Amino acid sequence: MLPLLYVVRMDVEPDYLDEFVKWYDTRHGPDLINTGFHSCSAYHSILGAPFICNVYEVPNVELFSSQAYADVRTNDHQLNDEVLHKISNHSNTTYRQAATVGIPDSALGDGDKPSRKGAIAAPAVSTLRLDIADDAVEDFKAWFEAEGSMSDKAGFMRARLAYQEGKHPTFPSSQPEWIILTEWASVDDASYCGDEGEVTAIYEQRFSDKLSRLDYNVAALSATLLNAHNWAA
Repeated sequence: MLPLLYVVRMDVEPDYLDEFVKWYDTRHGPDLINTGFHSCSAYHSILGAPFICNVYEVPNVELFSSQAYADVRTNDHQLNDEVLHKISNHSNTTYRQAATVGIPDSALGDGDKPSRKGAIAAPAVSTLRLDIADDAVEDFKAWFEAEGSMSDKAGFMRARLAYQEGKHPTFPSSQPEWIILTEWASVDDASYCGDEGEVTAIYEQRFSDKLSRLDYNVAALSATLLNAHNWAA
């Protein structure tokens, strides 16, 4: 069983970034873990935008309507009084994982808890957001699993193809419906695949007019937290 992916993107005013990172690492990340988030991984973009690309793993969309989640915003005065006024280009998007490459079979089975063998905590990630024409989804998924995941590249760890499921009740996303999230051993390995134009061309050449709204970034890990109670071995 793989959790939902929850990707939060934003830019932060440069003169507030150090304070933002401190707040996230010591207050906001732990608060989210306490609501029932499986994991919180903060990534900072070194290619593409926005700058913040935080990747979470959550059990379900209903968590965002829970009292525990509402209390995070109610009780965090810095979030309300400062942080929300210092960010822009903000999106909150929840995805269901549809296909994976490189994740062990033991992490893909049914169970009450996801396996830590499938958790996200890589030193670097790349994300490609895109819309896929309905009549091309199955072909795209099969191609991704067979050869389209970049698994032949140095430093590749694993990749996930996922589609939007549900909307955040306060910040509904307008991001493309699909995402490819790839984990890398290093930023250098992720960057070696090329810039946005070079990477998106790989997919556009294969699927021509079946893809749209492609947007690519590479990000380095800043901090990560795992919920000790929510994972199986």
